[in-house]
Amino acid sequence: MIPEFYWVPLPGMTGLEEELPGKLIVLEGTDGVGRSTQTRILRNWLESSGLAVYDTGLTRSNLAGRHIQQAKLGHTMGRRTQCLFYATDFANRLENEIFPALRAGYVVLTDRYTYSLIARAAVRGVEAPWLRRLYGFALKPDLVLYLKISLDKLLPRVLASGGFDYWESGMDFLCLDDMYEGFVTYQARLLREFETMVDEYNFTVVDANRTVREVFIDLQSHVQSVVQGMIPGQVITTEFAERILETPEEPKEEKRGATERLREFFSSLLEDG
Repeated sequence: MIPEFYWVPLPGMTGLEEELPGKLIVLEGTDGVGRSTQTRILRNWLESSGLAVYDTGLTRSNLAGRHIQQAKLGHTMGRRTQCLFYATDFANRLENEIFPALRAGYVVLTDRYTYSLIARAAVRGVEAPWLRRLYGFALKPDLVLYLKISLDKLLPRVLASGGFDYWESGMDFLCLDDMYEGFVTYQARLLREFETMVDEYNFTVVDANRTVREVFIDLQSHVQSVVQGMIPGQVITTEFAERILETPEEPKEEKRGATERLREFFSSLLEDG
């Protein structure tokens, strides 16, 4: 694809007319909807099909990721400061990870993109035009898969996975005493915000109220239409889907090591260039 941006690209990315052989695929959706699980399964399927895959997500940059987590522990960031922090993290990953991977022919799977950042800030009262300009340097993806879920289906999943999180319950701004009430209020607002983005950002809406397997097969069909030009297309069978879904999640330590090696590789390419 020829790089296209939502507004003004980062310095050094202006005037780029080279064809990027890779594909950028985004999985979006609210907290607890199953993005990480589906990203892992899609990565396994794509790699088994012979494609090189690089997966990333929010707060994973070497420049700002760790510092964002540290700041969140203190619950002290102002709303605009938080936006700028996340924008720094995203800019660093876009320039040093996402773009080099696309240039190298990888399928880049990203667990959330700027859309979650815009939605989170919008429900906290940050102005929509300011947010869209702030994150306007974002590269337009080849495919944005929005995992849409109803609140009544989301709640049992979150409870089963360990309960409510301070930030995912909006406790930093809702001023509520009950975290359950905060979660319901905050997630309902996030879901409404995502709905306003469906047409604006050309989301492909996927019903996430279904089982993991059903959602995966739906996602797979959309992804296959995007990557089929990279290798001969492969139609998934029931048996193949079951094998992919049964693949255990790799230990976090091993995954982190592989990711760091890829980051070092892309950094070396930039230095050589």
